[in-house]
Order: sequence, then C-alpha cells, then structure tokens
Amino acid sequence: MTPKDENIRLLVSLGIAGVMVAGILWLVSKVSPQASNSPRTDSMVSPAVKISTSPVSTSPVSSSPEWMSKGEKILVTADKTDEKAAGIKAFNSSDFGTAIIQFQASLQKQRNDPETLIYLNNAKVGNSNALKIAVIAPIGTSLAEAQETLRGVAQAQEDVNTSGGINGVALQVEIVSLNNFGQLEQIDNELVKDSNLLAVVGFGRNENLYKQNSLVRVSPGSGRSQPGQNQTNALGDSKYVFNISPNRSIFNQALAEYIVKKQRRTNIAICRDSSSNNNQQTSNQERPNQEVVKEYSDLINQAGGKVSSTECDLGAANFRASDFIAKATSDGAEAILLIPRFSNINPAIDVAKENRGRLALFGSQQLYSGKVLKFGQGDVKGMVVAVPWHRDANRNMNKGNSFADRAAKLWGGEVSPRTATAYDAMQVIVTGLKENKTRQGLQKVLANPNFSAMGATGKIQFTPSGDRQGGVFLVKIEPCDPSKPCPSGTGYDFVLVQ
Repeated sequence: MTPKDENIRLLVSLGIAGVMVAGILWLVSKVSPQASNSPRTDSMVSPAVKISTSPVSTSPVSSSPEWMSKGEKILVTADKTDEKAAGIKAFNSSDFGTAIIQFQASLQKQRNDPETLIYLNNAKVGNSNALKIAVIAPIGTSLAEAQETLRGVAQAQEDVNTSGGINGVALQVEIVSLNNFGQLEQIDNELVKDSNLLAVVGFGRNENLYKQNSLVRVSPGSGRSQPGQNQTNALGDSKYVFNISPNRSIFNQALAEYIVKKQRRTNIAICRDSSSNNNQQTSNQERPNQEVVKEYSDLINQAGGKVSSTECDLGAANFRASDFIAKATSDGAEAILLIPRFSNINPAIDVAKENRGRLALFGSQQLYSGKVLKFGQGDVKGMVVAVPWHRDANRNMNKGNSFADRAAKLWGGEVSPRTATAYDAMQVIVTGLKENKTRQGLQKVLANPNFSAMGATGKIQFTPSGDRQGGVFLVKIEPCDPSKPCPSGTGYDFVLVQ
C-alpha cells in the first residue's frame, strides 16, 4: 500500500471517530441537565426506593386553625419557655421522643402550666391509636379562667393515661382557644366536622349544631350561664349538652333558704350590678341584673322572708357604699346579699368595709375569690357564698388522696372550683367512653337516667335537660387557724359550712 493510500485511510478513520465522539457528546448533553437538576437523595438511591435514615417525619402533624392545638402551637404565651418552644418544634416534626423530653423540662420550670402537661401526654400518645377530646378555653378573653379550666382537663388526662387509658386506649386532648365570643360559632362548626372527635369540654353557642352532629359537649359551668347561649335550648331537652354545675336557680334557692331558714334573716337588701347590662360579650355568669334580683326575691319570699326596697346598684357611676348602708339600716334590713360582676368586685368589698359587721353578709359565686379575702379581711368575716365545689367537699371519701390533695401536689397549690368542675366534665366523658367509644354511643350513655359518675364535686347525675342534680356547697369566710398554714395566704379562708 502506498503512503498516499495510507494517509487517505487514516483521514477516513479519524473522521469516523470524530463523528462517534460528537454523537456521544450530544447524548451526554441531553441527559446531564436532568441529572444535575435532580434533588440529591441519600446514598444516591432513586426517590422511589429511598431508605430513610431517621424514623422522624418532617411533615407537619396537622393543619388545624391557629387557635387549635394538640401540641403544634403555644396558645398560652404567658407560660412560654425555651424548652416548651423546643417541644412544640419537635412535636410538629413528629419527633415525639424529643417533645416528651422538652415538655418535661418545661414543666420543671413552670410546674403549674396545664397546656404543657396536656401536650406532654399527647406526645406520649404520639401516632398511636387514641380517643380524642377537645377543650374550649377562653385563653384570649380570660386567661385565669382558661388556665383553671385547662388544669382540670390536664389532671384528668394525666390520671387516665397513667392508669392505662380507657379500656387500654389513651386519651388525646386538643385545646381550642376562645379569643372572642364572636368566635364561638366558628369553633362549634370546626369541632363538629372532626369525625375523630368524640366529645367537647367547655361552653359553646349553637347547641342544635352539636345535636345535629351527634357530638356531646360537657360544660364545667351551669346550663344558664354560657356566653351567647340560647336560653330556650338551654332549658329544653337538648340531651347533647350536659352541665357539671347546677342550674343557676339551684344555687339561688340554696342560698335564699339558708339566709331565711337557717340564719333567720327575714329582711334582706340586695345589691345587684347593672354595669354589664350593655356588655354583650360578658357571660351570663357575670351578668347579675334585675332578672337575678327577681329570682332571689321570689325565693326569699317563698322561704318566708322579704326583700328591702332599698336600691343598691354596684355598677352605678354614682354608687356610694356609705349611702346604701345608711338607707338599708333605716329600712330595717338584717342582711345584705351581694351580687357583683366578677370583674367589678371592688364595690362589693366597699359595702363590706362600710358595713363593719353590722348586717349579715351573703354573696353569689363571683365572691368566691382570693381577692375578696385579700382586700376584705375582717370586713368580710362571716360572709356565706354558694359555690359548686370546696376543697374539703368529699375529702373524707379518699383521705389523703382526694382530688384536692392530688391537685395540690400536681400544681403546687390550691385549685379553684372551675378546675374541679372541668375535671368532673372529663370524668363524665371518661366514664361514658368506658361503655361506648362512639359519638352516638356516648350520648346514649350520658342521657340514660341511671347514668352517674364520681368526681371532685361528688356523685354526678343529670336531669332530663342535661342539668346537674345537686352539687351546691355553702362556704363561709373565717380567720385562718394561726397554728396551721393558711391556704389563701391572706389570714382568712373559705370554710365549708357543715
């Protein structure tokens, strides 16, 4: 072969090789952008067969409204700690082990924080099968009331879950923050549509909505003391709404009969408070008005007494306690019945100070308050108040292990009647769920005339309309025994009237 032929063959070979290289480079250019733009997976494993290196999911636990939480949000910001925030973050990632550790650490700092205790118990439940209950707490309208309610719910959940659950199934609690009373209808609608929710603790607005959706609601309060509640429904045979505290008229009757029949005071001056008449966002429990005065007047008359004609309006802008005492005394009054609003207690304390022990004092539930003891001192000594619970009530049934004893150990101090009635609302639900774990089944259990549950306030039974039977206690303000610790720390305390 001539050198010329060899050169031609070499050029042809190089040309063919060049074409092949160009083809390869073209194919690479088509594939490489996809590869370079694809997300990198662990060990470069295809996403379809990716093996997770952690048991923790990075997706949120739920997408509930900002005012609802099982542990995903801090609703009570007043009790926020760094550990609690870390627990919330872990809960959101379903890292329940870390959430448990962080919530426990937070409780070491804030022992009496019920929100964290509820989240801790929910974290222990994790993704396991659980029975879901919701609690409506007025966190945005009355933080103290909300925390008192949550303590009762948290203590009940703690009791249930640490003792093995309800027939072996743990209790999960979702907290619902009521930020304004106009939000109630939105809350009701959100709760009833949750098919996993078995019952609700707290007050609501639309009772018919609960009935239509077969969802039980148990209120720690009275049937006629709920914000925005339809009174016709409240007094009817709703059967889906049950109230732990007796109907308001039961409290009024107990106190009226005690005043006239036990204390033999037959001429009573009543101090109402009209300042809330135009406040539509205040609960009926805080709205003592002419209707309440008339009810008391009728009950006092039925018991054999009479009501003084002396006018006393604690909410009047020109109210003067000294003028009222002078008029009541000249009218022959033997006792004063004080019915203030919870947020307007000062005028009632002024009446007690001006009275200086001359006329016997009696009061509504709003006066069962540490503020009355602190600022009333000796001027309120002897005042009798009707309440739904007292720490010494039913204490003999479980000496050393009563609700009050266990609550004091858990929260580091005495708890309020609202905590006790919230705890009992949970006890009613828990007792019912032990018999039937469905919405409709729970309703049938609670609506049974023979149903009863034991709680902090004693034996709980309901009338056909869902109101509590009995459950009224009378307490009197007395000086603390100087040889013993004073629970209130004021030198005075509420003592159970035997």
